[in-house]
Amino acid sequence: MDIERDNSGDECDRADYFIESVIDDHVKEAMRKANEIPLGNPGECDMCGDYFSRLVNGACGFCRDKYVV
Repeated sequence: MDIERDNSGDECDRADYFIESVIDDHVKEAMRKANEIPLGNPGECDMCGDYFSRLVNGACGFCRDKYVV
């Protein structure tokens, strides 16, 4: 969602516009990164054998943190 504003205001208006555009850019970047997180599936971890509600590539979060770089 891009914000369209008249940039002909005073210095305070231009500063507000700049701040809103920076915040908007950061929100878009966070949404893009969140979209890259794999969904995962429930099942038994291939590495430790315990059941977890979310496995990514067959590994639980604990094993991914411990064994995967």
